[in-house]
Amino acid sequence: MTAVRVGTLATRRVGAALAAGRLNLHLGPFSTALQSHSAKVTRYFCDLYRDCLVTLNEDEIVDYTLRVGAPNLLRRFVRPQIVPDPGFHFPALPLPAHMAPLALEMGMNLTAALQCFRFVMFHAGVVAKNDNAVMIAAHSGGGKSTLTAAMMEAGYRLLSDEFAILHRSRPVLQPYPRPVSLKNASIDVVQAFAGNDAVSTRLEGTPKGTIAYRRARRADVEAMNQVAVPKLLIFPHFTDGRQPGVTQVEPADAAMRLVAGSPNYQVVGEAAFESTMAMFDSLACYEISYGNTEDSVRLVEDLFQETGA
Repeated sequence: MTAVRVGTLATRRVGAALAAGRLNLHLGPFSTALQSHSAKVTRYFCDLYRDCLVTLNEDEIVDYTLRVGAPNLLRRFVRPQIVPDPGFHFPALPLPAHMAPLALEMGMNLTAALQCFRFVMFHAGVVAKNDNAVMIAAHSGGGKSTLTAAMMEAGYRLLSDEFAILHRSRPVLQPYPRPVSLKNASIDVVQAFAGNDAVSTRLEGTPKGTIAYRRARRADVEAMNQVAVPKLLIFPHFTDGRQPGVTQVEPADAAMRLVAGSPNYQVVGEAAFESTMAMFDSLACYEISYGNTEDSVRLVEDLFQETGA
């Protein structure tokens, strides 16, 4: 079946395909068969993935499968819960049913992070301009997603909010443009400069507080097969009201930090080491500290220009 954009399909048809387990998402380098009976998953998917390509074919060969549903029959009806099931045992915490969008995104992360060995995966946001990429690596809550979303508004295309996906054979990054996950105060910050329509699905009371999602733009999705060369690696540190500052990071130190956030580096082994070292041959690495979003964007843009990208 020919791939079509989610936004061209009626919500009812998407929901039926999801319930039957015959909706296959084709995004970046991965194809994922999705299944869910949750109306909340259907509405979220139709909204946040509306520019993405899908096929409706249960017999299609795909990279991954993901079911998002109740952990057992009882929890489908009594105090309903929902959990991502990537097709292998993983101790995922069941969530209240209204958090179905979070379960979907968690599941999408799991399927790629724990089953992909064609690429080397790092936990980082990635944006690009003129096919030169900026990698943004930080611990949870460190400002990675806020800065990623801010760079989108500064004219950079989104490759990924979650993964820097490095080819094993050459030092280029593969896009995987899914929604940008925003937490707590960053939601209003991003909504202020990206607009109300860009940010959707606010979920209260999650394990990480309040969560919402910044939609990947159609142009980002259309460029999902356009690789970018990593030129700049940023470790952001946000503290409210802090004066902006920049500190250069030695490549060896930066590599250790980046590898520590990789879900598959140890498994890929020698090929991961070689491709990572090749990437660092032309990668400038910095820590930036700042107290507001405007300063963070200015710092990154200045450093990006200094790389000659």
